[in-house]
Amino acid sequence: MLTRKQWIGLALVVAMALALVTFVHLVPQRPLPPLAATDTLASPPHRQWRDSVYGRHSDRRNYTKYQPVPVRRRRFNPNTADSVTLLEQGLKPWQVGNLLKYRRAGGSFRKRDDMRRLYGLSDEQFRAMASYIDLPDTLKTVRGTLARDTFPRYVSHKIDTVLELNTADTAELQLLRGIGRWTAVQIVRYRQQLGGYYSADQLYEIPDIDAQMLDTVLPRFTVDTTLIRRIAVNRCSVSSLSRHPYLRFEQAKAVYEHRRRYVRLSGIDDLRSLPQLSPSDIARLSHYLTFSE
Repeated sequence: MLTRKQWIGLALVVAMALALVTFVHLVPQRPLPPLAATDTLASPPHRQWRDSVYGRHSDRRNYTKYQPVPVRRRRFNPNTADSVTLLEQGLKPWQVGNLLKYRRAGGSFRKRDDMRRLYGLSDEQFRAMASYIDLPDTLKTVRGTLARDTFPRYVSHKIDTVLELNTADTAELQLLRGIGRWTAVQIVRYRQQLGGYYSADQLYEIPDIDAQMLDTVLPRFTVDTTLIRRIAVNRCSVSSLSRHPYLRFEQAKAVYEHRRRYVRLSGIDDLRSLPQLSPSDIARLSHYLTFSE
């Protein structure tokens, strides 16, 4: 059962609905002014080709009610002809739509026989219009191949230059042959994690990088080791040490505890006694650790 307040609310909703219906049907609406002879109704871009073929404000299913375009054969270029010209060649409106769709997708006709590829075009229609197809010389083939001057040539911006690995940004790295945007970003990102490169061979440590490509570009790099950002072992914490790619957490903790035990470490040789660090680890870390105050 509804409460009294709910009944009142329901009655108000019904009254408002009835008032709205009464207003729409009983109150006279101001008529719109008629269109002048120069007025036009804009069509969306995706309907412009359909309007030119079927007529403005038409539907694909209702194009038969429009007067057909009389056939008047004349020379035409299927790559540039408008819909009216194509209709005058005897094409059906839906065939013109297929041709315009093919051109919008980047397709072109290079020789007369290419018109046979038009979906729905019969052999009889092609033979009737074949002698009227006019293609410029720039689209004609030479000895069965397309002339090289027909389309603009691709110009590569890659250059054979030498870059300093610790200062080159992603834009400069992409100038080298073989290095794309992803590779350039990974090189810069790993450089930030390390604090700088001491050798170009460190690029092989980047996950998923193309080793064959690196074999080609490595001679194009120089390395300035004075630009390496070093870690002060006698003042750093465990977390700052463990953030370096060459130190796991347990290794960073061992270095930190070793330094606390001896108060101050004087050089990289003081770490050789740690079982957590191998000789190869010591050799790599020597470029990134500093023991001065």
